[in-house]
Amino acid sequence: MRRVIGLVLLFLSVSMSAQALSWAYAFVVLDGRVYEVMDVAVLEADLGEVVGEVKTMADDMDGSYYGDASNMYPVGTTYRKVNGEATEDVLAVEDGSGWKRAEYRHDAPFSMRDHLDKVAYGFVGLGLVFFVMYRFRGTR
Repeated sequence: MRRVIGLVLLFLSVSMSAQALSWAYAFVVLDGRVYEVMDVAVLEADLGEVVGEVKTMADDMDGSYYGDASNMYPVGTTYRKVNGEATEDVLAVEDGSGWKRAEYRHDAPFSMRDHLDKVAYGFVGLGLVFFVMYRFRGTR
């Protein structure tokens, strides 16, 4: 009985802490390029066409992200081109009632999840080829 009480007290005394990341800056990702969102407003007159939107959120626990992601902006947040600037260098990011400037910082890390659809289509195509070969193998 003393062992059980001792084990219970030991388990209760061990703290189980969860750690989360603290992001250095707000970012968005578009087509494998990471843009830092600056605290600079972009005027409506300077906005071009819509070029993308946030489709996934970055993981606060391990820092991983894939696709068109963000660490601060919710899924569905729109990116637009800034007139007079190359999309490869600058974006405008929807921020509540206005738009903020986002500047290119670096390429996003490689993630197999970005290419999962192509791999799946490849396997489906390969499966169809083998199915057709197997089906018509004995008809000659």
